[in-house]
Parts: sequence; C-alpha cells; structure tokens
Amino acid sequence: MKKILSVALIVLVLVTAFSACTPVEEKIAGKWTYTETVLGIVTERTYVFNADGTGTAPGELTGDLIPLEMKWSVYEDNLAIEKTVNQAPVVYKYELKGDTLTLTKADGSVIIMTRAVAAK
Repeated sequence: MKKILSVALIVLVLVTAFSACTPVEEKIAGKWTYTETVLGIVTERTYVFNADGTGTAPGELTGDLIPLEMKWSVYEDNLAIEKTVNQAPVVYKYELKGDTLTLTKADGSVIIMTRAVAAK
C-alpha cells in the first residue's frame, strides 16, 4: 500500500510540474514591436503572434498600414515565419528573455522586439 501511495505521489508531482510548464509558443504568443529605420525615417513595426500559429506581420512595402497574414512555428531554437506573400518560411534563430524577443536571420541581420503591453 505504501508503495502504491509513493508511486501515486510521484506521478502527481510530475503531472503538476509538467502542467506548470508553459510551451514556448505560449510565451511567444502576443503583440511584439520593434523600430526600423528606412531612408532616415524611424518607423515602429508590429508582429502579432496568435497562440494557434497564425498572426500578422508588417508588409514589405506598407509596414503596419497593411499588415500581412502569417503562419509561424517554433522548433528547437528556430522560429519560422511564413507571410502570405512568401512561398517559403523565413527561419530565424530566436532568443526569448522576458519581454524581449531577438530574431537572427542566417545572414546575421537581427530584429529585437519588445512585448507590447495592452492598454488598461
């Protein structure tokens, strides 16, 4: 009986520990912003990562004026973003530290995003 109770307690602790863990996708889900300078003009750009793997991204030419629909996924330390205008996803190495999401492309270019705080 003691053995059964011990095993049940261990299983309960493991289930509780794993249910408290948040998958990376849930940590990334939300609204993220960064600034970009083009021809001397500083512009804020916004990505919205929905928990279901969809979202919106700034348009290549229109920025946030006409956002593009996107699909995104995480695997290992990679974040793949597929905008509706692209045939293949763009893959970034990502680093998530608190409210900062750093995306690095294979060519070394970096985007540093900050989690947008919802207005109260």
